Amino acid sequence: MAGPALSQQLPPRLPSGAEPRPEAPRPVMPLPSVPGGAVTVPKAPAAEAPAGAENYRLMLRDVTIEGATAYSQDSLRTAYQELLGREVSVADLFRIANDIEFRYRNDGYITSRVIVPAQTIEDGTFRLQVVEGFVSDIAYPDDIGPALAAVKRLVEPLRGVKPVNVADVERRLLLANDLAGLTVRASLEPAPDTLGGSVVVVKTDRKAVDALVSVNNRNTPYLGTAQTTATAALNSFGPNADTVNLSGRVSSPLSRAWSVGGGYQALLNGDGLTFSANGSYSESRPGLTLDPLDVESWVAAGVGSLSYPVIRSRLENLRAVGEFEYRDVNTDISGDRFNRDRLRILRGGLSYDRTDGWDGITAVRGLVHQGLDIMGATKLGSTYASRERGRSDFTKFTADVTRVQQLPANFSILATATVQAAGTPLLASEQIALGGPSYGRAFDEGEISGDTGWAGSLELRYTPVLPDNAFAQGVQIYGFMDGGEVWNRSSLEQNSRNSLVSVGGGVRASLVERLFATLEIDKPLTRRVATEGDKDMRVFFNVTAQY
Repeated sequence: MAGPALSQQLPPRLPSGAEPRPEAPRPVMPLPSVPGGAVTVPKAPAAEAPAGAENYRLMLRDVTIEGATAYSQDSLRTAYQELLGREVSVADLFRIANDIEFRYRNDGYITSRVIVPAQTIEDGTFRLQVVEGFVSDIAYPDDIGPALAAVKRLVEPLRGVKPVNVADVERRLLLANDLAGLTVRASLEPAPDTLGGSVVVVKTDRKAVDALVSVNNRNTPYLGTAQTTATAALNSFGPNADTVNLSGRVSSPLSRAWSVGGGYQALLNGDGLTFSANGSYSESRPGLTLDPLDVESWVAAGVGSLSYPVIRSRLENLRAVGEFEYRDVNTDISGDRFNRDRLRILRGGLSYDRTDGWDGITAVRGLVHQGLDIMGATKLGSTYASRERGRSDFTKFTADVTRVQQLPANFSILATATVQAAGTPLLASEQIALGGPSYGRAFDEGEISGDTGWAGSLELRYTPVLPDNAFAQGVQIYGFMDGGEVWNRSSLEQNSRNSLVSVGGGVRASLVERLFATLEIDKPLTRRVATEGDKDMRVFFNVTAQY
């Protein structure tokens, strides 16, 4: 243990910006639109009445519809109910057929047809035949290796479904596009020898490797002036679309902080259920006022999760997720123990996004986090807990909402908000932390933290149309205002309510293909930046190269 002299100098806890913690809250975003996922359907003409059909008339007493399973006979009766018992023309009868076919197509049964068979109407009964479309065959012309088995696993359930609906086809194709590195497109072509049958031609492409390198100065000054992040992923190399990824991050100088991570993801069934496992390890030696104390922290964490797409479409998505995290957080001061947090956390929740008719997209996410008193989790009152009365068996709720709204003249708005509510005091790494690139952009990462809190951001964007000889492929100019407030559940911590507000603006640019840069100037409004001691303007940058 530290001697009496050193013990008197030790802070009750590290400054928020120097504490090891997971990433600050990040806005929930809609599932990305994908180049694949669309289904091409050849245009089919509606049933056409023969020439002179208006001149042939009869008394309509009943309509018999054969082959319809998508709708009940009573439901289809609405197409002709008003004509029963009246004199109608043959053209009117064909309009009944077209109305029923339109209903099928309007409800997504795009390959279903309504046929007027050859007939002699003697008793006033008109006969229609519905040919409900189905997938009679599926073709896969492209060889993408073992990952084709995962694509087939998702698409094959379409085979034989009668009547097939475009929503079913769209869901299956989008799920295939969600597999790492894959682009999937499809077309529906009439089966030459099968009445009502269609052949789905599935075209696939695989990008084997994704990589990214990013440099920015968003690091907390306790850990250096800048940081570099690199990630690489081997996409869908196995029959379950098995994917592995590696990541690393280093600060400048390197001695201040570094981290490594790795993950694995695989498709578990034919309806989009996926499993992922991720692990990470990080070390840090914060400087500034903590340098004389020789503070050293290290964090080891592992997460296993399941994700299921309840709804998957181009306009609406709902995903359920459940996960378990095992996290150990350690801090030593001058070689002696200072903090030892052991967290075992179960999480479950939903994320939802929808594209609406007002040219906008809304995304929401809600999660319940339950700390478990198992596997050596930190006990209440532990000497080495990061916070006195901080609990490892906590319950908390987090929610995020995002709205992307397109405006006239190439303007748009991005509005985001986050909230965390905890019923008990939390250990440090489970608190909500504000400051950094999402909320409180003029401040350092983890500028303020608390058990409970909220934050919001409003950003106005302008994306001009650039001439062909412009310096960049694309540019977005933006301005924002953000802020938030946090507070603690513990009555032992005085003045535990803290807030921040900042404004700023900048430019995002796609310089050349796969090279992106951001330059941003921000101004703190309501409090001084802890590591700077002032409210002066600050300049941030980010440069990212992707492969």
